[in-house]
Amino acid sequence: MAVRTFVLASLVCGCFLSVTWGIGAEPQRPGPRPGDVYKEYVLHNRGNIAWRVTNPQARHAGAKQFLPNPILKLEIPDLAGAVRAEVMLDRWGGHLDTTKPQIRFNGNDWLDVPPPKMDNQRNLPENYYFQDNPVIPVPLNHLKVGTNLIESTCSHVKKDGWGQWGLYSLMLRVYLDPASVRHCRGRIVSPAPGSVLKENPTVELEVDQNQVDRVDVFAWYDGYDENGDGCFVDWHGGWFQPNRDQPADWQGHVGTLRAPPFKTTWNTRWVPDQPSGAIRLVARIRDKSGVWFVTEEVTNLSLQRTNESVALYRVANLPAEFGVRAGQRKSCIIALPTDYDPSSVVQVGLHYRTWHGWDKHHAPYRLNDYQHPHEGNNHHYDYDIHLIPPEVLKPGENIFTIFSETDHHMLEVLWPGPALSVRKKK
Repeated sequence: MAVRTFVLASLVCGCFLSVTWGIGAEPQRPGPRPGDVYKEYVLHNRGNIAWRVTNPQARHAGAKQFLPNPILKLEIPDLAGAVRAEVMLDRWGGHLDTTKPQIRFNGNDWLDVPPPKMDNQRNLPENYYFQDNPVIPVPLNHLKVGTNLIESTCSHVKKDGWGQWGLYSLMLRVYLDPASVRHCRGRIVSPAPGSVLKENPTVELEVDQNQVDRVDVFAWYDGYDENGDGCFVDWHGGWFQPNRDQPADWQGHVGTLRAPPFKTTWNTRWVPDQPSGAIRLVARIRDKSGVWFVTEEVTNLSLQRTNESVALYRVANLPAEFGVRAGQRKSCIIALPTDYDPSSVVQVGLHYRTWHGWDKHHAPYRLNDYQHPHEGNNHHYDYDIHLIPPEVLKPGENIFTIFSETDHHMLEVLWPGPALSVRKKK
């Protein structure tokens, strides 16, 4: 049985992301900030062609069927009051050895698409499978009122190699001078700053209920990197296409509210125990004219559980090229404490992110001697939390293994790899 949790893709990474593919560029933290006012313009790619971005120099016959790369179109009805812009992607990392992913608007300069944060400088992103939500600043003079043409490209470690990545959806945010446009306001009224939260707390907002049509609430904490951006201490949640024929939307965040009363219950079952005062909350409020406003953060929040505790254990060093096909077998290690005792464990969840983790093509994975189906999607990414019997785990090293005999597309285990959430009695 799996608790299916469709989340993934990054909100705004709590760490800094470089704006170039590599090491050494000036870092920045993009994304909406408290007090920001903006509009969103969204494009979703469907089918089997438009989302593929291929190296124009690729010589492989299979690559050439996807060339030239599609030119996408995005309508922007108005840029009055604009002060800056950025684009957020729902991006599949694509083929190994793909380098220099880029995007541009209206034939202007190419903009580098940043990689996920890796554990150290020796882990090159082109050696790993991943899916994430990179955010790229877009100069305002690259945009225009009306139809905007969007192109993407990439390279390969070999000049004529089959470099390819996936652009499933994109969201262009145009930030506005707050004085230039009428917009709603609001705030999180519960919990109050400095509060101690119980399990599954209620989050309530104060908004103009006649003007607001959507509120998205996000939490900052240290937890599983469900979207693959390489950040564990982060604003959690992501912009994600559950299937390739469906539009992307926010998942795995605190919640989305679409009608009064504007309050929700935050499901904290798999949120690890946090240091005192380490949690933050923020909300984005959209009025009926499509203008967004970002609330002030609610800070210094603590999560207090009475009888249970939750801890997260991740792969210490995910091997590169962690995918299998045609008889391949690969493993990684998740270490549990030496005092691990299954009799005290209430529940174990395995966080698992894949691309083409399709059970019709691949044998079940193994966790020590235990087997479980992948429950992933056919030629698409997926994220699940699988319930694992506590007794199949042991103190110290636990071996996670994948194997496949298919000659079709391989099973890709996405960065940062599987992890175990252990909920136990205090």
